[in-house]
Amino acid sequence: MALEEDQDFNTLQWEVSVTLSSNQPVIGSEIIITETKLVNSYHTIGSLPPPSHSFVYTWYRHSIPCSVHRHKLATVQCTSCAKLNASIEKSYHCSSKCFSDAWNKHKKYHHWAANAARNNSTGNQQDVKKLRSSGSWPNLIDGSVLDENAIMVEEDNIWIKVGSSNNYVPTLYDYDFRLRLHSAAVDSSLGTRLSLDNIVVTDPVIKPSHPPRKMIRLPNTLNSNLKAQSSDDVVFSVLSYNILADSLSTKAFSYCPKWALAWEYRQENLLEEIIKYDADILCLQEVQCDHFENFFEPELKKLGYSVMYKKKTGAGLEFDKEASSVVNALEPEIRFEGSHCLTSKDNVALVVVLESLQNGSNRDDFQSRICVANTHIHWSKGHEDVTLFQVAHLVNGLEKIAQSQQIPIIICGDFNSRPGSDPHNFVVKGSADCISEKANDPLGIYQYLKLHHSLSLVSAYSSFLHSDGVEEQQRKMNSQTSEPAFTYFSDKFFGTLDYIFYTGY
Repeated sequence: MALEEDQDFNTLQWEVSVTLSSNQPVIGSEIIITETKLVNSYHTIGSLPPPSHSFVYTWYRHSIPCSVHRHKLATVQCTSCAKLNASIEKSYHCSSKCFSDAWNKHKKYHHWAANAARNNSTGNQQDVKKLRSSGSWPNLIDGSVLDENAIMVEEDNIWIKVGSSNNYVPTLYDYDFRLRLHSAAVDSSLGTRLSLDNIVVTDPVIKPSHPPRKMIRLPNTLNSNLKAQSSDDVVFSVLSYNILADSLSTKAFSYCPKWALAWEYRQENLLEEIIKYDADILCLQEVQCDHFENFFEPELKKLGYSVMYKKKTGAGLEFDKEASSVVNALEPEIRFEGSHCLTSKDNVALVVVLESLQNGSNRDDFQSRICVANTHIHWSKGHEDVTLFQVAHLVNGLEKIAQSQQIPIIICGDFNSRPGSDPHNFVVKGSADCISEKANDPLGIYQYLKLHHSLSLVSAYSSFLHSDGVEEQQRKMNSQTSEPAFTYFSDKFFGTLDYIFYTGY
């Protein structure tokens, strides 16, 4: 929709207010306009509402003009100028030919800079770098005159248009440059502007480096034992990952920079890390429903995973569909007459019985089956009894599956329970020594529980305490509980809450 050029902008009575998801742009992470409002410029009480309108957006990237041809974009930099700490503005040129043609005059700056350096040896050294070409605009080739519709010139600054929607994803071309967003309101009927441009300038675009996690592998003795077993045995890998729900990130980690907590930034890094592990079975916790449907489900399906999801727990369970198939899938819930609202929460687990495939076909025997449960146990301060109730309900249900089919069990998830707590003891010791008193059982729910089970569940972390060559990791373990010092760390709390328990027959 074209805007009228002859409109008197001094008569505009409306202002646009814009809020970005983050003022720190990151390469590959989408910048989203979280809120755009149109308000009365004069803040008049009782003023009429604005007419029907829409918003138009234009994104610009800050660029540097040529020192010779101010209307052209700089694409190369004289490295000698940078080394000599010469005037940085004089070091930029729009093309190699421009630099060559200006050399006789330009080299004088080197002599002046060298003399200045001898007189002042404490000058700050400039970083030496060659400017990137503005390759995101095909018509802006080396040495060309910039299209006036694609640029905005302010004194010695050039801003190049890079987008015209309500979001923008910075690229490598944007690295180390600031971005600028212009927003305005337009009358839907007349096509005329209702406001002047609202201008937001971001910090320079960054590209954070991520040191890879150092995976600790168990000693070769375990691998040799696996190889020595029957050829009919199935070896597989399981990954359990609490990805931190976006709705909880700013509350628990408010001390972190906002750009690092932005879901648009985290989702790509999470997926990249998950792909690297190449696990046969994935158990994810704290997955928001929209993130599952719009991101994880389609992305993991592309990688060959079959996916399942339980909304109440935020639990997602994925497995390699070429290696296994679903025999049965369960979503256990706690429902009984007269139950308290806290115990009736149906966020217990997602349970699936998988069977390994042989040449693409089911083997159709119990020995090739395994039961995997993914859970995120509810926690509420002062209601630890409810946490135990959910853990016991889950484990007792899995015990029935194991006894009926004689298959191994794996339980992954966020148990919201520390090592040595009643829920943890119940899992690894087979029972919990709870006394049904009002202080420990305020809701009177222990009467519904079977606080013992026959499954021989072991924490996957305990392998480190019984292995050689991992002394550094053993020092970070609690020898009494066979668990690590922490799986969750923030400025307010750190401790172990997340586990993988397993048993075999």
